[in-house]
Amino acid sequence: MNIKPLSLLFIVFTMSLGACNQDTNSSENTQISGATAQIKIKEAWNASHEWVKQMTLSDSLIVRNKSWGIDINQIKESVEMAESQPKSGKSYSLYFDDSDLNFVDITYMANEQGKLNEIDLDIYVEENAQVSELQKSIKEYFDVKFGASKSTGKKTSWTQNKNTQVEMEDVSTSKDPGIKIILKAKS
Repeated sequence: MNIKPLSLLFIVFTMSLGACNQDTNSSENTQISGATAQIKIKEAWNASHEWVKQMTLSDSLIVRNKSWGIDINQIKESVEMAESQPKSGKSYSLYFDDSDLNFVDITYMANEQGKLNEIDLDIYVEENAQVSELQKSIKEYFDVKFGASKSTGKKTSWTQNKNTQVEMEDVSTSKDPGIKIILKAKS
C-alpha cells in the first residue's frame, strides 16, 4: 500500500484533532463533575440543621470560609473571642441562642510557620437529645462535603478528602452534652 505524503498528513491531522477533542471533552466533564459536586455540597448544607449552618457559616472552603495555609493572624471572626486562647492560634465562641447553654468554641490552630492547619469545633448543648440530632445533621453534610464516613463507637471519621481529614466524637458527660470535631490539613 502506497500512501502519498498529503494523505499521510491528512490522516495524522485527523487523528490529532480527534485527540484534542477527547482532551477538551475530558476537561469539560471534569468541570461539570466539579460543578455538580459543588451543587450537591450546597444542597446538603442548605438541608442541614440551623446550628450546623451557623457553625460552618457556609459550604465554601473547609468551614467558616477558611482555607488551609492562611496566616493565623489574618483570621478574623464576627463572633466574640473565647475566654481561653490556645498558645498557637485563636479561639472564638459562637452562641446558637440566648440561653448561653448552646454554643460552639471555634479554635484555629497554626503550624510552626503560623499557618492554619487545624480547626477544632467544641460544641456544647443543653440536652443529650440535641447531640444525636446535631451529629446526624453534621454527618449527612460532611458525608457529601468530605466523602463517606466511618464510625467506630462514639467516633466518626472522614479520610477520603485529599486536603482535609475530619474526626467527630460524642464527648458528652452526664452534665455536659457535647461533640468535638477536629478538622486537620492533610500533609
